[in-house]
Amino acid sequence: MNPTTEQRYDTDEARADRLERAKAAGCPVVHFDYTTPRPALSYFDRFDELREQTPTAYSDFGHGFWMLLTPELVREAYQSPEIFSSRATIPSVPHPDWKWIPTMIDPPEHSEYRRLVNIAFAPRFVRRIEDTIRQDCIDTIETFLGDGHADFLHQFAGVYPAKVFLRILGLPIEDTDMFVGWVETIFDGLGHFGDQAEDQLRAQREINEYFGEVFKDRRANPRPEEDEDFFTILAHSEVGGELISETDFRNMSEVMLLAGLDTVKSQLSYMFYWLANRDSDREWIVREPEIIPNAIEEFLRAHNIVMTARQVAEDTDFHGCPMKKGDMVMVANSAASRDGSEYENPTEIRFDRKVTRHYSFAGGPHRCAGAHLARKEMEIALEEWHKRIPNYRITNTEGLVESGPQVGIEKLELAWDV
Repeated sequence: MNPTTEQRYDTDEARADRLERAKAAGCPVVHFDYTTPRPALSYFDRFDELREQTPTAYSDFGHGFWMLLTPELVREAYQSPEIFSSRATIPSVPHPDWKWIPTMIDPPEHSEYRRLVNIAFAPRFVRRIEDTIRQDCIDTIETFLGDGHADFLHQFAGVYPAKVFLRILGLPIEDTDMFVGWVETIFDGLGHFGDQAEDQLRAQREINEYFGEVFKDRRANPRPEEDEDFFTILAHSEVGGELISETDFRNMSEVMLLAGLDTVKSQLSYMFYWLANRDSDREWIVREPEIIPNAIEEFLRAHNIVMTARQVAEDTDFHGCPMKKGDMVMVANSAASRDGSEYENPTEIRFDRKVTRHYSFAGGPHRCAGAHLARKEMEIALEEWHKRIPNYRITNTEGLVESGPQVGIEKLELAWDV
């Protein structure tokens, strides 16, 4: 992979055609700019507003994309990969110059790559390393516990998941800061234009170079069976009857890095923002830690952080929207997970709500492979933090903003009495 920014976007003519089709079909046209920082929780409120107005919309932001806003439409899109392809997954980038594997691979080829990813994130493997995950969490908290304050994202939410990821995959813990920096730069640039997009691609190139060296090492020097790591397994795995290529190895490694670090970090930012502002919910977790698994599902449902997309693979009239091959479609997980048809008082967070379904981990063939690990990381974070810091408050009045396509609070400073 050698990404550039050329040919990433559609022509003005294609953009105008989509807009005219949307208007002719009576599909509401909105300007949904997901790249502009907004006050914390604003994007969830905006999704709620749009969903209450219409099940589908068309955004003229960037080069334009359709928006699916209800649970029924979101489910249908995820379950119809033959119509909604994963070859492009950023709403405003119809022609990406990167290829993330298996994220951007459609069935049936997708299943071969997904099988390899599952090796690292199988529930039985996560259970085996749970004590190590817990110790990484405790060690991270104790680096700032006595200070009485912390930059939550920089000192905890960014560091702890990175340690877990590096241990699972067998990479050096001392590379934590480097990986965190790369991932932040990539997510800052996704769907953006100008310098941020160039910075994103530079970080992707550097990650690719790093994993190119890992590939060469594991292919030439596989770890012995007693110390075998995921990258040794991956470097010697077969896809389509042949050993995996270096290009595919690099791309899969990058995807796992992105999924393993920033998603948990962003989700934790909303959890602790909420708890710092809701004494009763925070006290509930301290008093009854057994409620934590339920609380996590409720947080995931109410604060769904990923604004993912699909590309239309064939011309279709999708519930009145005249979509053509190549059009981009935002699959609005955040809107679907807060729909009143499926959840009573959906904007409220209730730890005792019995959540049986939400869309934080997407759906269909591309449902998140790391869902079990992510849940376990967040469960341990809430347990171990509140054992040591049961009361805390937000001290920064600036930086409490978010932007997409994967939303997360950009700065969260917490303080507590020592």
